[in-house]
Amino acid sequence: MLAGVAAGTAQHLRLEPLVVRIAFVVLAVTGVGVFGYALLWLTMTLADRDPEAGPADDAASGAAPSRRQVVGLSLLGLGALVLVTPLATWGGSNVVVPLLLAGAGLALIWRQFDTDRTLARGATRWGLVAGLVLGISGVVLLLATTGQLVNARNGFAATLVILVGVALATAPLWRRLLDQRAEERTARVRSEERAAVAAHLHDSVLQTLALIQRHAESPQLVGRLARSQERELRTWLYEPTVATGGTWAGLVARLVAEVEADHAVAVEPVVVGDLPVDDVVAALGQATREAVVNAAKHSGAPAVSLYSEVTPASVVVFVRDRGTGFDPTAVAPDRRGLRDSVVARLTRTGGTATVRSAPGEGTEVELCLPRARTEVPA
Repeated sequence: MLAGVAAGTAQHLRLEPLVVRIAFVVLAVTGVGVFGYALLWLTMTLADRDPEAGPADDAASGAAPSRRQVVGLSLLGLGALVLVTPLATWGGSNVVVPLLLAGAGLALIWRQFDTDRTLARGATRWGLVAGLVLGISGVVLLLATTGQLVNARNGFAATLVILVGVALATAPLWRRLLDQRAEERTARVRSEERAAVAAHLHDSVLQTLALIQRHAESPQLVGRLARSQERELRTWLYEPTVATGGTWAGLVARLVAEVEADHAVAVEPVVVGDLPVDDVVAALGQATREAVVNAAKHSGAPAVSLYSEVTPASVVVFVRDRGTGFDPTAVAPDRRGLRDSVVARLTRTGGTATVRSAPGEGTEVELCLPRARTEVPA
């Protein structure tokens, strides 16, 4: 009823909260219940706030303490003070400082293991080390002050010998448990991988096969679907970083799939090398897509070739088709696809775009982007 400790313990032990509360009261007479309640209060995991929970569960949900909780905490602190008073007289007032050090160390350690923290953070690790140092220093100082350091050292040595003997005797059992745990983890990882593969095959390959079966009378559409699915599956199997996006090769694969889906034309991409995508590389991708779309819409060719090479000095893209071709000098001023979306876009980013074409000889668009423009200065 004070902090939800009895209710949480009862839920864990599958008992009635009243039984646990009575047990705490009985143990509090000997002093064990007070410290046990306080220890569980500091270490017990907080429960999620239930909208239908009453005021008795406010402490467990992180709400502000009620008047009853304040009174209970005061009584709890008074009881702890009464129990600590004999300790203060045992060995004089010097025993208070070691107890404070040990308590501060324990509090710091518990704080580092809070659910909102992680040991990967440097501050958390240093806080844990500081808590251990404070706790050990307080215990050693307490034993030295009370004259029990020698006895504690002998007892610690005996306990250590017993623990080592027990560990050696039960080593085969621990080894078997660790092996079983590793096997279970391996089986779980394999099961998750199978589920991921099955989900991907269902969403991609099986769906494509169903579409091919539905459009079996259209060889051109069937070929385009098969080509697209083969490219996507190869990328997913052998180039996972490209499949997840964020690279130039992944960007090219996506734009090729989009063009093939929107236009009845096959695009044959070849990408040599790779690099991360930033704003400038994304602009190159947009220009490349526009060049491929123009070839698909106006060339009349059944296929478009896309070749890209990434070198330390630049990124080069060639888009070729064997279609009708055109005279670049005779393009009407209102036809601004290549002029604005390809040439002007590359010029703004520091690159160059060259269009080579002639009637009846097809078209080639060359895009070149210097790598120095895509890197952030040191």
